[in-house]
Order: sequence, then C-alpha cells, then structure tokens
Amino acid sequence: MKKEDIILGQVETYQASSAVWSFKRVDDIVHGINLKLSNMVGGFPFEYAGIVWKDSERLYLCGEFSLDEDNHRNIQNFILSAKSGYAAKRFYKTPNKKLVRSDFDEFKLQWMLHCVWEKCKGNEDFRNLLLSIPSDVILVENTTTDNGGSAEIWGCRNKELVNKRKAVEKLLREQHQDKTKKEIEYLVNVETNKIEDIGEWRGQNNIGKILMICKQCLEDGSVPDIDYELLNRKNIYLSGNLLSF
Repeated sequence: MKKEDIILGQVETYQASSAVWSFKRVDDIVHGINLKLSNMVGGFPFEYAGIVWKDSERLYLCGEFSLDEDNHRNIQNFILSAKSGYAAKRFYKTPNKKLVRSDFDEFKLQWMLHCVWEKCKGNEDFRNLLLSIPSDVILVENTTTDNGGSAEIWGCRNKELVNKRKAVEKLLREQHQDKTKKEIEYLVNVETNKIEDIGEWRGQNNIGKILMICKQCLEDGSVPDIDYELLNRKNIYLSGNLLSF
C-alpha cells in the first residue's frame, strides 16, 4: 500500500494474512519485532513546541483541549503530568469529554498525523523501529476488544482471528504450567501473534495508515502531506502558545 493511495477516514477491509501485521499491546512480538507502535507506548520521548513529550498520546490529547482558555490550559497541564499516556486519557481526557473542542473532529486526523510525524522526527529509536518493518507490510491496530466508540476509527476489528488467538492462549497456559509467569507470557505473545490468516480486518485503521505514511516518508526522504492550512485555521494552543505550522 503506497502512501499516495492511503485515504484517511475511509473504512478498509484487509484479508488477514502474513502481510498484515497487527499490534495492540506494548509487548506484541510479530515476526521477531516488538511492535511498540501504539501512541500509548512510552520510551520514545520527543521534543515539540518547547515541551518534551513522553509519548505521542499526550500530544494528541492536548489537541482536544487546545483553545486559548484557562480550563483547557489546566487540562493540558494535568495531561503532561500524568504517569502515562493511558493515565492521561483515563483520568484527564475521559472525565472532561464535554470540554473537548467542538470542532476537533474536523482536524483530528491531520492532527494525529502531525503528532506521529513529530515523534518520528524527534526520536531515532522510533524511526528505526518503523524502518525495521518490511516495506510491503500492512500495519493494523487491533481494536477488536476495545469498547470505545473510536475503536473502528483508529484501528480494525477481526473477531474470528482474536477468538482463535484466545483459544490458543488458553491451551498454551494449560500445557505449560511448569514454566515461570514471564516464560508463559512470552510464549503466549509469540505464538498467538503467529496466527495471522483467519478472517478479515475491518475499520478505518487510521493509526495503521498514519504509521505506514510516516514509514514510507522516512524511507524515501519525503514528508507527509499534512494539511497545515487546516491546522493553522484551527488556532491550536499548547501551554498558552499559539502553534504556527
């Protein structure tokens, strides 16, 4: 899938196969590579707008509360001080959902592309991780078991494949009770992620698409086609400062 052919916001269907690599957890190992690709994953800090971001999730969340208002600045400060991207979403975004910018849906995809690209530019380890993935791979965020309404916006579902993985996991845990917890978790991780060719993935898969766009840009030395005019029109503030794109 070439970046020129990728359309954000469009529902896709991918036949499950070894060419479709799904990721969900921090420790997902697929074909020997630890796919630490989720926005929630720490360990890839980057600097942007004079702030060191511990993960791209927090930068994205701050975009939801980016008006030049005291309540939005306060929420941003809480997001930045959170222990993790997950904690920032759970404890500061979720309770304040009613305060999210009313126009955020109009620019959230371009903002997410911008956030992930800034992480790519600002962290060599994350760049190297993306570049270690074969160029012909389709990346999919596995949101099959997510309950949020945005599950099929950012990722894809494949219940048939996930159910098979769960059955294999149950069997592995029964067969290897003599191993340590760490050994079992690793075995389950590797073996369940080998199950790739069942069912089909369906959803907008915007995170997977954004990662593929960024990966290809890193490979060919180009930059993503981000709609900076749109972002400029939206007057996005971080820590009281108006961003200029």
